[in-house]
Amino acid sequence: MEERAPAIVTLTTDFGLQDSYAGQLRGAVLKGCPSATVVDLTHGVPPWDVVTAAVTIRTSFRFFPAGSVHVVVVDPGVGSRRPILAASGSGHLFVAPDNGILSLLVVDGKLDTVHRVAHPDFTPTTASPTFHGRDLMAPVAAALAAGRPLADLGPEVDPAELTMEIVPASVHGDNCLLGQVQRIDHFGNVRTTIRTGLFDPPRFAWAEINGHRVERLHRTYTEAPAGALLALVDSSGYLEIAANQANAAEQLGCRPGDPVTVHLTRA
Repeated sequence: MEERAPAIVTLTTDFGLQDSYAGQLRGAVLKGCPSATVVDLTHGVPPWDVVTAAVTIRTSFRFFPAGSVHVVVVDPGVGSRRPILAASGSGHLFVAPDNGILSLLVVDGKLDTVHRVAHPDFTPTTASPTFHGRDLMAPVAAALAAGRPLADLGPEVDPAELTMEIVPASVHGDNCLLGQVQRIDHFGNVRTTIRTGLFDPPRFAWAEINGHRVERLHRTYTEAPAGALLALVDSSGYLEIAANQANAAEQLGCRPGDPVTVHLTRA
């Protein structure tokens, strides 16, 4: 019989690295499945930022081998009665609280099956009410990595019934898109909620954010002069406002949630 390859378990959290929380999460996965390969996708999601967590897993899971288990712990409702979910789709497995983290995968049609974790093996009374990631979600991920069937974990639920707190960019008329600042990365690049699937890139005229007008869609950062603002499509297919070798967010004075308007030329 062909030997099963060790499973990959990815971790996405808002824990940061200055405390031991990320390490404890890794340890809990390895305790349940010592053969797993644990990959820290990121522990730098801004605290309680479910939107960034949802976008991170939406844009990242496909770069891992099929069969990978993806754990996303950004859980402002930890200790409450919100369910913990285990899902499958696109050849991958996902474990996360039901707080909107999986909503973009639902919107994209990437989830086939979703189960609410209810099996006594994964709902111990000894679990810390402040660390469900370590005590509940990590053991679920370890069990899936070890080959336990998804159906063992609890009842199946309709993906359409999951919490859907992520508001996608919306189309307003033929020549205007309204979105918002989704996140600001380490370089000060401003990712928006506007995906290029919403418009034909050659029709891009300008983007407006906090009173600043950014014209023309570029392919690379270096197409603009050093320090100048520019718009481009980032590596995940989102409209990004950046500055060549400079911090665009500081120039724009923006933060997540600020409105972004894209104007298009007439078709």
